[in-house]
Amino acid sequence: MSFNLVIRPFEDRDYPALAEVLKTAWPDEAHSEASLREHDDHAPQIKWGRFVAEVEGQVVGVGDYTQFEGMYHPQKFGVWVTVKPAFRSQGIGKALYRQVLSALKPHHPISILSSTREDQPQALAWLQKLGFAEKMRYWESRLNVQSFDFSPWAGRIEAVEAAGFELKSLKELEADKAHRQKLYDLWLEARLDVPRPEEMSEVSFEDYCKWVFESRYYLPEGHFVAIDKSTGQYVALSTLWKTDGDYLQTGLTGTRRAYRRKGLALALKLKAIRFAQAYGTKEIRTGNETGNRAMLAINEALGFVKQPAWIDYVLTLQETSSPS
Repeated sequence: MSFNLVIRPFEDRDYPALAEVLKTAWPDEAHSEASLREHDDHAPQIKWGRFVAEVEGQVVGVGDYTQFEGMYHPQKFGVWVTVKPAFRSQGIGKALYRQVLSALKPHHPISILSSTREDQPQALAWLQKLGFAEKMRYWESRLNVQSFDFSPWAGRIEAVEAAGFELKSLKELEADKAHRQKLYDLWLEARLDVPRPEEMSEVSFEDYCKWVFESRYYLPEGHFVAIDKSTGQYVALSTLWKTDGDYLQTGLTGTRRAYRRKGLALALKLKAIRFAQAYGTKEIRTGNETGNRAMLAINEALGFVKQPAWIDYVLTLQETSSPS
């Protein structure tokens, strides 16, 4: 290297520079200091760390490791290395990766999850060279909200309501003191069918409420549920989240198994699109595992356009856990 490279631990003052690295690497995504700080507010059991790469005092790359609250295993980690495009192919990513692995070693990791997008051949080749194996693919799909035509879908929401369901936003349900518990109970069942690269782990009601209701990106007017009027039970949901960009992000769309094939997910998605139009956002973005045909079929019919697929990779370090 002909430049002065410094790899050092991440500090609180680095958040703006971290956001800039991510925005430079992924210019079509919204990254901000605020979103990164919220992301870093982990549950107490989560082990995580981060390092930055400086060249002549400028932060040009970041490498971090973490664990996942919804897929928690004490010895399974996620690792990501990101370098500004202008500084790639100069050994910076390799240096960050070595530092992250060194920091992980005392935690006795048994596997590492990482990901990149299929239109990043250099990153794909690097992960494969390191021994990572593909685990899961998922498409991000985007819908132009302001040009969406509701006429082909006329009567779909009304038909669901006539069949005995109420479609309400969480904003409309806030007066019900039990609405958070009802939402959590629905989420627990809906998440069972969400494809994921690692095994699901339990999430407490308290942690769930923190993720949702304490998030600065929570949008109660854009969180919709279907309620069975005969029981009062929440039976389906579709959620929209604010971002720091000019788009809204879809969270989970799901239906209790006993209530499928009744048009609930489609009706809720239509409610969400109608809200997004009034909200004035440019587009809605959503993500679906490539084999999730049921949800993909709805999004395709609505006009969501697939982007290059994201790919999750896993590196297996050891088959059995070591003492911690």
